[in-house]
Amino acid sequence: MNFHLPIEQLVRRTDTRFQLGFATEAKERVSARDEFALCPSRKGLHVLAQNEDCLSAPIEALRQVYGPKLAVDEPLVRLIEGVQIQEPIMHIRICLELGYQDAVRRSLLLRGATAKEEHSRSRLAVLRYEAPLARLIGLPAELRQLTSDSARYWIVLSHYALVTRGPGGAAA
Repeated sequence: MNFHLPIEQLVRRTDTRFQLGFATEAKERVSARDEFALCPSRKGLHVLAQNEDCLSAPIEALRQVYGPKLAVDEPLVRLIEGVQIQEPIMHIRICLELGYQDAVRRSLLLRGATAKEEHSRSRLAVLRYEAPLARLIGLPAELRQLTSDSARYWIVLSHYALVTRGPGGAAA
């Protein structure tokens, strides 16, 4: 199942009904890398990745080839299905200027992230948090906006945990 690739996006070609053919062809056009995998199916090409940022490179390469004929779905979190459903928990590390620390901390807490470590020196702060991947979709763009694109961040898979929320994030 590629457990180390907890997020995916489905890519389809709008001018064909034969998505498996498109997906097989598209997979051959993108160079494989460790941070993502391409999986053809009847629905289209599934781009699996380590995090939201790692989805960008293969999708941009496909956009250059297929242009406006390419339909890209929203990113989805990949769960481990079974008797008990498990979701990916991500480790977030952000290095930023002190002036942005409060806004970024507030954003992480609104997303349900748990603080693991925070420290600062002179002008820089480092924040370490953990959160379910489902709550982090869109965080890279938000960090760029909140910090005027000055923060450096890493979002990596920490582990999988039992899903304890119902639909929409409500407590189960």
